[in-house]
Amino acid sequence: MRVLFVYPNLYTQMGFNHGLASLSAVLKRAGHETRLVNLNENLPPVPDREQIWSLVREWGPGLIGFSCLTQQYDAALDLARWLRSRAAAGGAALPPLVVGGVHPTMVPERVMACGEWDHVGVGECETSLLELIERVADGRMPADVPNFLSWRAGVRPENAEGEVSAEAWVRNPVGEFPDLTTLPEPDYGLFDIQRITDDKRGWFGLMSSRGCPYLCTYCLNHRILERYREDLGRSTSDTGFLRYRPAELMVAEIRGVLERVEGIETFIFDDDLFTQDVEHAIAVCDAYERAGIGIPFVVNSHVKRLDPRVAAALGRAGCKILKLGIEAGSERVRKEVLRRFMTHADITETVASAEEHGLHSSAFVMVGLPSETRAERWETVDVLAEARPGRFRTSYFFPFPGTLGHDLAVSGGHLRPEDVTSLRTFFDGSSLDFGAEENLLIAKLGKLMPWFVNSRLDRFHGAPAAGRYRPWVERVLAMDAHEWAAFTPRMSAVDEGLSEACRVAGELHYSIRYNAFMGVRSDWIETEETGFEWTTAAATPAQPVAVEVSG
Repeated sequence: MRVLFVYPNLYTQMGFNHGLASLSAVLKRAGHETRLVNLNENLPPVPDREQIWSLVREWGPGLIGFSCLTQQYDAALDLARWLRSRAAAGGAALPPLVVGGVHPTMVPERVMACGEWDHVGVGECETSLLELIERVADGRMPADVPNFLSWRAGVRPENAEGEVSAEAWVRNPVGEFPDLTTLPEPDYGLFDIQRITDDKRGWFGLMSSRGCPYLCTYCLNHRILERYREDLGRSTSDTGFLRYRPAELMVAEIRGVLERVEGIETFIFDDDLFTQDVEHAIAVCDAYERAGIGIPFVVNSHVKRLDPRVAAALGRAGCKILKLGIEAGSERVRKEVLRRFMTHADITETVASAEEHGLHSSAFVMVGLPSETRAERWETVDVLAEARPGRFRTSYFFPFPGTLGHDLAVSGGHLRPEDVTSLRTFFDGSSLDFGAEENLLIAKLGKLMPWFVNSRLDRFHGAPAAGRYRPWVERVLAMDAHEWAAFTPRMSAVDEGLSEACRVAGELHYSIRYNAFMGVRSDWIETEETGFEWTTAAATPAQPVAVEVSG
């Protein structure tokens, strides 16, 4: 059977979907054909609806599968409705429409109740999607395939438009998590992978494990694990949630990638937590080093999961960046709001340990968290100023429907539902409402966190750069909403001027680099040879801006 995947991914960072690549590989191994419509403005030309319909008519897929985050779900639903309408208008048959990904996994009943989808996938569906497709191809009843919500009669009722009673469909229990030792290598060719790699300046994503032992409230993992525990009737440890791909298979996969894709400068291991299992992490690092791959790589870690042996192995193998989720400076917020049980000392000591092993640390923080006070927002600034990671990325808290974080946003009276669906990325703005004054502060922190951190470096370190940035932070804090809106197009130009003055004076500081939401320490910038460039339109003002840098 031919299967057409659709990946709505507009107005966000250009990337690669590991889930779709894995699904495609499983289907191809079984003899099916796959194809992808990747809707991303960074990969023009973006096909319009009529072009997608023409592809459906000409290529003749037997099933169309969508994958989407919450931010992209409305676009997927609109396209699905349009395809049904277009097919009906022309008297043509439309193949089954299937949707999976983060949003359908988190709120599957809500998605199925829309009445547009023939099947809604929950969790990891490599095995289940293959079974569904083979049943459809053979004309067998597809209503009881694991991991899917399906119509009881096996086909979508003709009158299914609009909200549909749950009595019309069934939610099947999930099946086993896929075994990473038996899955085929991801089908990177499903994507225009050379073009994506070129546009990302040679950065290429891999995965050597799945699952995470932590149950952070803002992440989907706690709900996925809950669903698998309930459906399988097992304890957490018996679900098989934490899985690892053997090191030799990873090295073989990497070698295959290097044979097919040119210009790779950096590999990114997108595992939720690469350093969780000490033996696996060391095995991958040792195999990577023995294979002589010689390309720097990046991994996700945790401030309480960086064993010194792993840190040493990462350093030997050529790890370039160690990413750490700090998320909030307040220990209360981390514990009560995020369920991230780490102390202030854990953060500072792990960043220091990474530096000792030659690892450039990258911290993730969020602003606009439920119940967070103004004083606690400043604690996030201070923990960055004290720990001094090599870089940090600032995002706005996003309440994914179905997560405990979403429940906290609702119970606190903060949620703006219209913004949950209108915001395309975690960096556009906050979908929570804390009142006009706090909303404005959150917006400023989200856009200019490096300035705020620089202004407080001297509280913890001898940092003369603080004197340059503190007057600018005071100006920013004094701006009303109108003044702030007028200033934002100038931010990058001002930042460049301040950073250049610090560079000339030899003053350690953070400047906005590579992305509009990232602050990078100046000593790294001096030595780094690769990385993303600033890609936001605001980074290039239409007119030259005179910048006062003395403060």
